[in-house]
Amino acid sequence: MIDSIYQILAKIGYTHPLHPPATHLPAGLIIGAFLFALIAWIFNRKNLAQSARHCLILALIMALPTILLGLMDWQHRFGGAYLFAIKMKLVLAAILLFLLLVAVVYGALAGSFTKTVVAIYTLCLLTVIGLGYFGGELVYGTHEPAGAEATGLAARGEQLFEQNCSACHFTDSTATKVGPGLKGVFKQDKFPISGRPVSDDNFREILKTPFSKMPPFGHLSEEQVEALLDYVKTL
Repeated sequence: MIDSIYQILAKIGYTHPLHPPATHLPAGLIIGAFLFALIAWIFNRKNLAQSARHCLILALIMALPTILLGLMDWQHRFGGAYLFAIKMKLVLAAILLFLLLVAVVYGALAGSFTKTVVAIYTLCLLTVIGLGYFGGELVYGTHEPAGAEATGLAARGEQLFEQNCSACHFTDSTATKVGPGLKGVFKQDKFPISGRPVSDDNFREILKTPFSKMPPFGHLSEEQVEALLDYVKTL
């Protein structure tokens, strides 16, 4: 069911994850709610306090589909693997939902805009920052890939690998992360998992028509594929 949704989107040209674009709305609303709340508390502006509450109510509503899209991306792009960054995002998402619910309910019951309400808004903001941080870890990785020093086209490929592949593949090991480690992959006779002979053409084909749970990378241009190919050869 989930894969079929991504396949339909790929046919109309959309090959990116669904979760990242959706995060901007709840995150922006929570940032706005915090700023409104802070100004309302400092200057005793009841109209801004009401704006803060409205922002948080909308953030709670929009957080639900955003989390759902995140779960879909997790299953489709990472095969449901419990990476550390994924675990942290799951925990923080649950905490954020709880804090948003508390902020909305407590704010309505309290009537006045108290320090406690502002503190809850602050915790919501900090939780969103944490979610953004671990989301960045999934996209960009925690460190530079280990391998031969990349230069020229391979250096561009190294950057592309960090952005598109590092969440699922090791570069300094053959151990499985989500997919197989790629250290020395071009020194082998066959690609892992697919069993296809190791060649430049088969590498390009795997990116276009992946095997098993690997997502397609149709958004990469031919030049980017060549850069990625040059980099993987250095591992």
